[in-house]
Amino acid sequence: MNERRRPLDGLVIVGTLFLAFMFLNVMEDQGWLKFDWGAPEKPRQAAPVEAGAVDAALPASRGAPVGDLVEVPQPAALDADTIAAPYERFAVTQGIHGAEYDHMAIDISAGKGAAIHSPINGEVTALFIDEWGNPSLILENARYKIELLHGLFTVQIGDRIALGQPIGTESNQGNVADPWGFSCRERDCGYHTHINVFDKNLGRNVDPLELFHSQ
Repeated sequence: MNERRRPLDGLVIVGTLFLAFMFLNVMEDQGWLKFDWGAPEKPRQAAPVEAGAVDAALPASRGAPVGDLVEVPQPAALDADTIAAPYERFAVTQGIHGAEYDHMAIDISAGKGAAIHSPINGEVTALFIDEWGNPSLILENARYKIELLHGLFTVQIGDRIALGQPIGTESNQGNVADPWGFSCRERDCGYHTHINVFDKNLGRNVDPLELFHSQ
């Protein structure tokens, strides 16, 4: 004969589910778990991009689909309007993102340890690690303000840099996740460069891929 389910059984089940939910929330808050799959990193701006720099209505990058290998010709011009990709060959690992922290950025990868080259002629105006542990490098000239994240950068604030000059190597430093949303801190995964481009002439952030392909 089957016994009728006692009311206490239901309370035990509800209590167990509630405790499991609270435990997973604590795990996520501590950075041990990450459930927002594919969520972008969230850097704090020590040198904020100008107000109004992001147009949330702008479409996603029309350059290359995520995961496709991109080969971009590197320009030879040395003026402030010239811009180039930091790699000659790379894959797009995440399209346009970052509006919530004033970016219109893409993530690109040429592989762990690949040399990162300066995309412009200009100066290093900031180099810092934000509160999420993201190494953040800002390069600037009369036309562009560019921020790159996650690399092992070898330049210093005040350095004059030339287009194509090595400025560091690709890494996974900071708030980086694997394809399943789990943190790559102290793990061998998530290598890429996050790059945001602010065009001073337009007064807003622009799609980096469109600039790289237009040169």
